[in-house]
Amino acid sequence: MLDLLSPFLVRAYFAILLTSFMSLASGIALLRGVAYLPAEASHAALGGAAIGVFAAYVLSLETDPFYFAVLFSSFTAMLVAYAGRHGGAEVLNSALGGALALSVSFYALIRTLVPAELKAIIDNYLVGDILLLTLNDLVRLTTIISLGAVLLYLFKNEILYICFDQEGAQALGLNVPLYDYILFFFIGLAGGLAAKTIGSLMVFALIMLPSVIAKEFSKNIRRYFSLTLILTLFFGYSGMLISISANLPSSGSIAAVSSIAYISSLTYKGLRRGRKPASLRQ
Repeated sequence: MLDLLSPFLVRAYFAILLTSFMSLASGIALLRGVAYLPAEASHAALGGAAIGVFAAYVLSLETDPFYFAVLFSSFTAMLVAYAGRHGGAEVLNSALGGALALSVSFYALIRTLVPAELKAIIDNYLVGDILLLTLNDLVRLTTIISLGAVLLYLFKNEILYICFDQEGAQALGLNVPLYDYILFFFIGLAGGLAAKTIGSLMVFALIMLPSVIAKEFSKNIRRYFSLTLILTLFFGYSGMLISISANLPSSGSIAAVSSIAYISSLTYKGLRRGRKPASLRQ
């Protein structure tokens, strides 16, 4: 029988806890109107990791692709913020699509130029396995997430104000571009960390869906973020439990729990609207 307190499972439990804090970035992105930015950032991390691996291969350097991945995702998000500030929502959405295409192109091209053992390192950022995280990985993730959480806490009021009313924030004298760049940097950072922790393909399931569901059942900001954290932990630990009990892949189990919960929330929302009197639905 599998030991539930074996080291690799304990590391996975802790990684899910860290992931719940990353999901807050998705919650903020949803409020800011860039719900897909965490997913784009995680794919940018994929391109960054590929560049890091290729640079180490060509130049024979001892470099860690993790730092390339995180920096690439963060600065890509800031470039998207720059495009949005100088071109509006339409240009921002185009920049999101362009950044995604560019990052995936880097990944696809570089993957063909490196040996098989290096391909596996790059692919780990696409289909990461939470069970394979090392203690060193967790230390780095904890350090960066802690710094990001402090940054977010220091500017939380300004950032939330900008999410809801940019014009009002500017009228009050807030440096809207500065706080917007901090916000996008934080979202990009979370996307890069998520790619390392759970893989880019899992960002939708464990980073984005909790905030989408939470928004439908929250009447205030405090409840919204609290519910986002709780749902992320529930999806992660439930998926792990199913994976251990049924001997199934952990990523697939977590994604299944998240998807079922999302479909259930949509069904409940539709039924609730259907019960309202016609006068209230108009």
